[in-house]
Amino acid sequence: MAATARDKALAEVTSRIEGEYRKRTKRSYAVAQEARKYLPGGDTRRSIFFFPYPIWIDHAKDCRVYDEDGNEYLDFHNCYTTMILGHGNAGVNAAIKEQLDQGTLALGAFKKNVVTWAQILCERVESVEQVRFTCTGTESVMMAIRAARALTGRDKIVVEYGGYHGAYDAVVFPPDSRGLPKSLMADTIVVPYSDEAALERALQENKGKVAAVVLEGLMGAAGMIPAKKGYLQAARRLSTEHGAIFILDEIISFRLDYGGIQHLEGVKPDLTTFGKIIAGGTAMAAFGGRRELMQLYSPESQVLHHAGTLNANPLSAAAGVAMLKQITPEFIARINALGTSLRDGMNGIFRKAGVKGQVTGMGSLSNVHFGPVPVVDGHTARDTTNKEILHLFHLSLLNRGILTPERAMFCISSPMSEREVKTALQAVEDAVRELKPDIERIWPDLLGTV
Repeated sequence: MAATARDKALAEVTSRIEGEYRKRTKRSYAVAQEARKYLPGGDTRRSIFFFPYPIWIDHAKDCRVYDEDGNEYLDFHNCYTTMILGHGNAGVNAAIKEQLDQGTLALGAFKKNVVTWAQILCERVESVEQVRFTCTGTESVMMAIRAARALTGRDKIVVEYGGYHGAYDAVVFPPDSRGLPKSLMADTIVVPYSDEAALERALQENKGKVAAVVLEGLMGAAGMIPAKKGYLQAARRLSTEHGAIFILDEIISFRLDYGGIQHLEGVKPDLTTFGKIIAGGTAMAAFGGRRELMQLYSPESQVLHHAGTLNANPLSAAAGVAMLKQITPEFIARINALGTSLRDGMNGIFRKAGVKGQVTGMGSLSNVHFGPVPVVDGHTARDTTNKEILHLFHLSLLNRGILTPERAMFCISSPMSEREVKTALQAVEDAVRELKPDIERIWPDLLGTV
């Protein structure tokens, strides 16, 4: 198809699907316009923005959310995997209310529920002997890297291409983003994910200079991409051989097993970063690991300084304890099984339709990709995924009452059952059926199977 004809066809299908979305979300549009007066682009969290404008939520309950227009959505967004218990969980609500009633939300002193919170993490994760709490996952990664640099006396770190470890300059992706100081990024080495030879080569070429190897257990923002078999074990071994600290980012992957993905994979990192499910939906994260490393932050040693007005605040501790106590091995097994059922169902829909869609993921976490080759790392996720059809697929799901991020991540929460999985599969099948004629016209390279 000639470029002008293709552009016209794309404009037509975009107008059709966005038009339906606009008709359903007039109040969201009004709020978005009001927000633009006070927030740049009407946004304060880029990860939940999408065109033509995002929905604005009025209230939520269990696995459903309701927007300003009264539309109901099945919530597979899950605040990027955070709300594992769904919305308005009775146990978490009760713990938060009790803390509120005590009048101790933010203190210039300690409260013992923080000790209980830390104990749960240390007892669940074999590699974690001690833990510190932070307000964000970004901060937990930053502090873990600082500990690695302090212990080793080295500056360089190794990260994976396409990985997301927060907004800390040293780990921002892509590393050539505007606003990043070149002097700092010179100490960041980027390697392909799941490529043992590339990791070994990077460590050898920078022998004696690498403080830490920082990897996700499951690539989250890149699209729920598992590591190839044996890769995390190789990263552990190579880090040890080169005297580097192995930092495993479990901010997303911790929900996949009672002891995190490190328990599933049989690896023992030096440091682990946590977030999302550990704080009951409140803003809090953590990092923890070997006592030798964590003691660098002890005020008794005064080696490293880590402050923060709301670190480990009592409200987050109460919510976190209440959430983590409900997440048992049996709980995890059930939602993981639902995730497998959803993933298998979506892959079957794409095969039957003859469309090159694929679903990556593990357990309760899945992500849809449209492209000609299997998505196995950050390069294939970024360079081969068709963003045009993904945008339309996302809006088509919203028009059918299924809430996901624009990158079509599906996250299972505990209020869900096979009924919700079947509802989602029906919506996916209907969206693919709607888009198939447009795929044939505009993206014929997406016809067939991956």
